Amino acid sequence: MLPRTMGTTVRFLHYSDVENAYDDPARIGRLASSIRELRDDATMICGTGDTTAPGLLAMETRGAHARRFFRAVAPDFATFGNHDFDPGTDPLRETVAESPQTWVTANLLEESGDRQFAADAGVQRTALTSVDGTRVGLAGVTDPETVRPHPGAEGVRVTDPVEAAARATDELVDRGVDLVVVLSHAGESDDGIASLPAVDLVLGGHVHDVRNDRVDGTPVVHPGQRGERLSEVVVTDGAVDVVLHDVTEAEVAADVAETYRDLRTETGLDETLTRVEGTVPRDRAACYPESVMGNTVADAYRWSADADVAIFNAMQLRTGPALSGEVTVGDVRGAIPFDNPIHATTLTGEEVLELLANLGAPGPDLEVFGHVSGATLTWRRTGDDLALDSATVGGESPDPSATYRVSAPAYAFDRGLFPPLASDRVEETTGRAHEALVAHVRRHGLTDLEGRMRTSVDDAEGSLRSLD
Repeated sequence: MLPRTMGTTVRFLHYSDVENAYDDPARIGRLASSIRELRDDATMICGTGDTTAPGLLAMETRGAHARRFFRAVAPDFATFGNHDFDPGTDPLRETVAESPQTWVTANLLEESGDRQFAADAGVQRTALTSVDGTRVGLAGVTDPETVRPHPGAEGVRVTDPVEAAARATDELVDRGVDLVVVLSHAGESDDGIASLPAVDLVLGGHVHDVRNDRVDGTPVVHPGQRGERLSEVVVTDGAVDVVLHDVTEAEVAADVAETYRDLRTETGLDETLTRVEGTVPRDRAACYPESVMGNTVADAYRWSADADVAIFNAMQLRTGPALSGEVTVGDVRGAIPFDNPIHATTLTGEEVLELLANLGAPGPDLEVFGHVSGATLTWRRTGDDLALDSATVGGESPDPSATYRVSAPAYAFDRGLFPPLASDRVEETTGRAHEALVAHVRRHGLTDLEGRMRTSVDDAEGSLRSLD
């Protein structure tokens, strides 16, 4: 619903899913300068989750790196995202306690009892503030499906975000507020939240989309990811105006950029590992096979485990600026922000063929979703089907009765992404992803395109990203 009677104007500046933008000092400096330039005394600065993780600095500092940004821009309110739990609950409690903003959550609770998560560090169920006599109430919610299975969220109980928002916002109305705002990291649940009768505005995130529309008359705003946009929402007597500011060309806040450059140096992320001629793409298309970064990561997994074949899920690769010239520790570690253990197992030749065929199995998009090392795959893609035509391992067709050593990140085993890999097939853990990748690139450099993924037929239409 639209705001109740108000005699003043209330502004919000809203960021979300900052994630690994901290790893790029200029990028986080631009977001900081934009907030400073646009804020005034009638403005509330709000963050809607994944504002402390993931990323390289997040792993190195267990999320404490974000406090420098928070001190620089002095946010007013925030709620939690699933990745904020990446370092664990204790480091997140410390960040809450050391940050200037008020954190709110209506659906993250301590496992025992009904207290809000980190209430002892200052987290509140709801918050109230006043702007020139206009009372503003805020509640926060987080997507349960990505928090419940999160190993870093042990001891946290998550309730339904729409139901929790309904109770919290009804309470705010009962307390006489003039404007009810939900800070949401619940993604696709935002439509349901916006439909609640007490809700006037939803500032959201989680799904990385850029959104500015209305549900049952209630504005829903998502600014996207990685500090690329800052949403400005102005509420005046029933009228709500939204501007999504692209800050990618904004002036850089020199003090913020400098503090993050210093932190990168302190943590060793700027050490040069190798050099490249030309450029190595790291856009969305380069996440799919075959790509230089995909080949390099797969080779590191195989090298670490002394395996015949290695695979990993293409969605583990992260986008970023193209690489050129010096390639640093931060560059290669940033390609896979999650430091998975590397597992190894033994498969028969028949099982290897099953595994390789399943790299194209998930989803209806006719894409190959797995990178490979030690094998060459030929695919047949038509308008309605994608199938493995043939494969070689070590230059020869797999012998169905022979055995092969296969390695992959723990995520692939634990989630059963590519059968027959499964958690009960793990035989050995040979290292961790980041250490293996850095050591491999230091010794061997980046891996060029080698024709590991080929097509015998490719008649599919559309913007297909793999196999190009």
